[in-house]
Amino acid sequence: MALKYPRNPRFNPLQMRTPDCASWQEGCAHDPSLLEWEGKYYAFSTDTFGAPSGYQIRVSDDLIHWEYLGSAFDLEGAAPQYRAGKGRGQCGNLQDAYDWCVTSTREVGYGVCTRTDGSMAFWAPHCVRGTDGKFWLYFCLTGYFGGSKSCIGLAKSDTPTGGFQCVGLILQTPPGWRTPNAIDPQFFTAEGRSFLIYGSYGLGLYLIELDPATGLRKDGLTYADFSEKRASFSEYYGTHLVSGSVEGGVISYEKGVPVLQNGKWTKKNYYYLMCSYGSLSSVYNMRCGRSERPEGPYVDVNGNELVCSTDIGTGNKMLGSFRWEDDPVDAFCPGHNDMFTTSRGVHLISYHCRTNYFIEKALSRSNNFHYLYLGQYTFNSDGWPVMNANRYAGEEIQPVTAEELLNISAGKFEAVLFTQGTSTVEAKRVVLHADGTLDGAFKGSWKMYGDRYISIETGGDTYLGVVMPAWLNAQNAAGLTVTAMGKTTGMALHMNSTNRI
Repeated sequence: MALKYPRNPRFNPLQMRTPDCASWQEGCAHDPSLLEWEGKYYAFSTDTFGAPSGYQIRVSDDLIHWEYLGSAFDLEGAAPQYRAGKGRGQCGNLQDAYDWCVTSTREVGYGVCTRTDGSMAFWAPHCVRGTDGKFWLYFCLTGYFGGSKSCIGLAKSDTPTGGFQCVGLILQTPPGWRTPNAIDPQFFTAEGRSFLIYGSYGLGLYLIELDPATGLRKDGLTYADFSEKRASFSEYYGTHLVSGSVEGGVISYEKGVPVLQNGKWTKKNYYYLMCSYGSLSSVYNMRCGRSERPEGPYVDVNGNELVCSTDIGTGNKMLGSFRWEDDPVDAFCPGHNDMFTTSRGVHLISYHCRTNYFIEKALSRSNNFHYLYLGQYTFNSDGWPVMNANRYAGEEIQPVTAEELLNISAGKFEAVLFTQGTSTVEAKRVVLHADGTLDGAFKGSWKMYGDRYISIETGGDTYLGVVMPAWLNAQNAAGLTVTAMGKTTGMALHMNSTNRI
């Protein structure tokens, strides 16, 4: 059967921020997470300068083109109410969250997010359909940028398009970094249990269990229980998962993942944890670990628990800053992702990504524009997630033979190979020969097995991955892409077919 390639998705051109937030499309979407409902897809993202406060909501029919809908919370004109302490029962019912996070400019000199004038700026949402039929929006509010004065709450709505009302706070963290930072909540369920992963810089990522019926804490603990010593640190803040300069944690439970062991295929159940390492504005990169328990420990290909120190560390590096050959648009600081599976079984990673394109074209002095990108992921023969580094264009994962891989471009590819380094990786040219040798910038060998799996040996490591059709936007053509993970380094190798060598 002939391979099915995606058609030209005609991606919307990237644009800088404009005063009209309704025209942003995929632009200015920081920390995106996805929801599917009644045949449409919704993306929730962090407040961005120029948009109404209370999270942005976008909608799509195809997961490729997005339309701005509005804000999750109705906060227009609400600031005077919160300043006066009258936000309970109206305007999102966020008074308790506001009161905890409100910060005066006398406390910190800059970066205030929850202000004494009653205004708020929300970070990193996650919305799911709850067991009660309502839509559950896990939100977080912080006092100021770079501090741990934060809280996480749950708001509910009858529709995914707005009008959310807070039903309670789940976690509160004081300033001073003596505790985790109560931001970046992500909900997940597994084996009849519900959990929330959260946290950020300082003490890292944590996990607490939720009540599946209400979406609130299963143990019912409050901050008063912790501060008045009726609950211990670990009881209130939960299980410690990852240490260091890390944020945006998400856990996906995958059942029946095919794994090749001793020449035989078996199926495994794993919890996969993805998160972002390093500085948001300079070295952001996406890492992954896995566990057989929701509480961990989560380890990488070498069995090391995940930890980030000075922008690098352990954990499989799935994506960082890179540029395909001759592509004017680089992918800079990709991260803060969601792992999402559609009702059709398509595994997707949503993430925000910057670019230096507008700086290089002397159109802007800033690359502080975050674009909503999606990449399809699957699993290599060791059961590790590997993701398409090209933007999702509706492609299907399907059987691919070695002959098809060679025929698409006479074995000519461009390759991006990540390392622990933090600089942008430029694509290099390689050739896959029919005799199983690899030539060009990387030398070694390769082979295919199973229905789409590939093994590439180069530089003292073996990279296990898959071959899948993709839309190669820099080439304005469909082709094949290879996505693989090093068995020793835990670094991703991405390759696009090309006829330009």
